[in-house]
Amino acid sequence: MDLKRLLFHHIGIPIEKSKIGKNAKYSPLYKMYTQEGINSLGLHIQYHAFDEGSSLDEKIRSKVHVAFKTDNNIEEIIKGHEIVMPLYEPFKGYKCAMIIVNDMPIEIIETTLSEEEIWNDEKTLNNGVLYGKNEKE
Repeated sequence: MDLKRLLFHHIGIPIEKSKIGKNAKYSPLYKMYTQEGINSLGLHIQYHAFDEGSSLDEKIRSKVHVAFKTDNNIEEIIKGHEIVMPLYEPFKGYKCAMIIVNDMPIEIIETTLSEEEIWNDEKTLNNGVLYGKNEKE
């Protein structure tokens, strides 16, 4: 894997559901809550909590992951790695997959969206299979 093609995007941290705030997004697809944050270094953080029966791999639900963006070669990057979240498009213009590297989940993202659209545009985020109408089941 050529690291020059990867740019840091966020850190994903599993937490207990009781620690998720009221402004968290809910994904019925994965029975997962996501709360955005920024740490003291200005890095994006996603806190994740899961309902019972989440279909995501245990490694995703229990381990911290780091996410990286790539321009247009996500299939090449994930090839040959253990895949714990198959490649999919959670919302238009944003593809991602999660692989295991040295026993750590690594999320790879390929997108044409701006950071503003990814983090703050509800229309973009709700136009897909991940958050949909953002209704809790």
